[in-house]
Amino acid sequence: MWDRFSAAEMERREQLARALMQERGLDALVLFGNSGVNRHNQANVFWLSNHLDLHHCYLVLPRDGEATLLVGLANHVPNAREVSPVPVIEWGGYRPAEKIAERLRGAERVGLVGINATFEMGMPYAHHLSLREHVRELVDVTREFQQLRLVKSDEEIEWLRRAAAFSDRAMQAVAENARPGLSEIELVAIAEDAYRADGAMPHITFLRSMPMDAPTGCVPAQNPSQRRLERGDVIITEFSASYWGYSGQVHRAIFVDAEPTPAWQRLFDAALTAYEGLVRAVRSDATVADAIRAAEPIRAAGFTIYDDLVHGYGVDILPPIVDRAQFEQPPAEDGVRFERNMVIVLQPNPITPDERMGLQLGALTIVADNGAESLHHVPFEPLVAA
Repeated sequence: MWDRFSAAEMERREQLARALMQERGLDALVLFGNSGVNRHNQANVFWLSNHLDLHHCYLVLPRDGEATLLVGLANHVPNAREVSPVPVIEWGGYRPAEKIAERLRGAERVGLVGINATFEMGMPYAHHLSLREHVRELVDVTREFQQLRLVKSDEEIEWLRRAAAFSDRAMQAVAENARPGLSEIELVAIAEDAYRADGAMPHITFLRSMPMDAPTGCVPAQNPSQRRLERGDVIITEFSASYWGYSGQVHRAIFVDAEPTPAWQRLFDAALTAYEGLVRAVRSDATVADAIRAAEPIRAAGFTIYDDLVHGYGVDILPPIVDRAQFEQPPAEDGVRFERNMVIVLQPNPITPDERMGLQLGALTIVADNGAESLHHVPFEPLVAA
């Protein structure tokens, strides 16, 4: 399933990209994407092209002139032409840097936009070496381009609401159907089957099951096991379904045919109190330091975190990110300020010091003037699968 943004929305994005070129004195932009985690490494190319390549691709955008999308595999070109409004769509060939150089038409100062500035992920080294033979100056502007995507438009927020609803379906399906005897792999199938027929795409379906009285891990696993559920288990989760690239994200703990034990309830209570504090703290013009302070109930209960406390989201992981190191040793400065219509995942994830027990309680939210608005509707309570 694929959809398209309005012509006005795509024009808005292109104008922002051209303004970046003007500001940095660039003759063109070359954007790279690959399939990544269910194609979220395509985020930058996708933002300008509406194309989610299953392999790799490049978008060439001159400061003056039409864009070209160079698709990774030849047999993917016909569908890319159906999906994308980019005027020129071709196969990039086995030496894509040469194709890029043809489309640059002698541009001398070219901005490179990689996959994600946060993780310092750019275009392949061999492609970069080859492109250097054709272009006088290459400038990495991945971080600057990424900034263009942080504040979401009304159309993007509508797509995110749809993605959140699909993600909720996945969580509700597992909570309703988990029972002793089912394997973790079967739980993944249940989660993704809840939305696949209606056109959504799987992005993240992470989970871990274990006995409440003998925990084995503090975060959901990316690779499900053949372990079968037993009464008294807990399932910790992180689910993201996508509406054509834009993803929701919801985290809950599911208890199998039993109420949470006091130890698990204590973890949950710390997560919930921190989440409620984050909702109030993450508002327009607030800072990362405000978010860290709001999560103090986790520390006060004797826990720490393992995964990020908050991170930007939408198609891929974006700033601001508060990871474990920042949580345990808050920076001296306030850090990034939140802006209205930024999309932020709030995911307090208290864990025990031995890292054998933990849960996540979170949701995709939109930053508003008075706090963060959750796009999800799964209750913020322990889910019991009876």
